[in-house]
Amino acid sequence: MRDNVLVLVNHLYEAHHVAGLAARFPSSRFVQLPAAPPWPDDIGEGEVLLFAGLRKPQLSALLQAAAGVRWIHTGSAGFDWVRVPEVDERDITLSRCADVMSIPIAEFVFGSVLAHAKHLHALREAQLERSWAPPMHSELHGKTMLVVGVGAIGGRVAGLARAFGMRVLGVKRDGAAHPCVDSMVGPDALDDVLGEADVVVLTAPGTAETEGMIGAAQLARMKPTSYLVNVARGSLIDDEALIAALTKATIAGACLDAFRDEPLPPDSPL
Repeated sequence: MRDNVLVLVNHLYEAHHVAGLAARFPSSRFVQLPAAPPWPDDIGEGEVLLFAGLRKPQLSALLQAAAGVRWIHTGSAGFDWVRVPEVDERDITLSRCADVMSIPIAEFVFGSVLAHAKHLHALREAQLERSWAPPMHSELHGKTMLVVGVGAIGGRVAGLARAFGMRVLGVKRDGAAHPCVDSMVGPDALDDVLGEADVVVLTAPGTAETEGMIGAAQLARMKPTSYLVNVARGSLIDDEALIAALTKATIAGACLDAFRDEPLPPDSPL
């Protein structure tokens, strides 16, 4: 980075992050922004924006004030939520942290899968009700997991599944083999393998090709005992079809880390 660059850091980063950057690049200035206006007087001089966790309306409003920004670096792995009109209009350079979330997201996936298999929610409810009614639970060992989107996060999920003794199926755009996947197919074969899976994990990017890839037809192919986990983008799932499947118990459950509309409306069934 050249000297005397003003770097804007949004409010979700912690003070020690900003201090660490300032120590690493002493010839540049780092200014942490508040969550909302009023902005610092020199915001228009900022050339670089480091941000995480902003929704598109917030990012647009920030970029309108920070008219000098020419480079945005996001602390996430995905770009889709960064593509606001100001980025294209001003030809702003984008960069990302490609593998930064693979470990925490993969651990989250297995936290959810284990909670479902071991009925941890039911155990907690029984404890709160002072009820001695231990539920039956199932094992992951020997079960089949389907990972849809075997990139950095999907590959890490597949590795954990292997460690639990699960059979792992994968869907990858180019169909290339992965050391932790027993059988890999391309997207065209998704419908063919859904019925084999006890757990389906979505880790594919949010693109035009993956829009609505899990709809009524795909949910109907899943086992009644299967569990769906989405740690990708909400756009991958047809919400109404999923609500219907959960209501009719044609699948056993779902863990959703992303939604089409965030935050969810208070009256959403999800």
